[in-house]
Amino acid sequence: YSCILLVGGGAKFEGLSTWLHNRLLLQIPFQFRPEQTEIIVGPKEMDPSMVAWKGAAIMSCLESAQELWIRPTEWKKIGVRLLRERAPFYW
Repeated sequence: YSCILLVGGGAKFEGLSTWLHNRLLLQIPFQFRPEQTEIIVGPKEMDPSMVAWKGAAIMSCLESAQELWIRPTEWKKIGVRLLRERAPFYW
């Protein structure tokens, strides 16, 4: 919770970072709160609505991106459990 980056066109409205900061402080128990929380809504030199697309474009060019593809036969055999193995993020 010490550094949060919000991307996408929905992050463009005024006061989002202040609102999110206040909501997080209400949800995090006091003993687990970081000393400082930084919420970045507008990355430097880039339109926030384009950041997610830029990241996906870069990721698709990586050699390791081929390992992330899920083929229909794999999906039929393993199902949703396959996402836990292949997803590039924790969920």
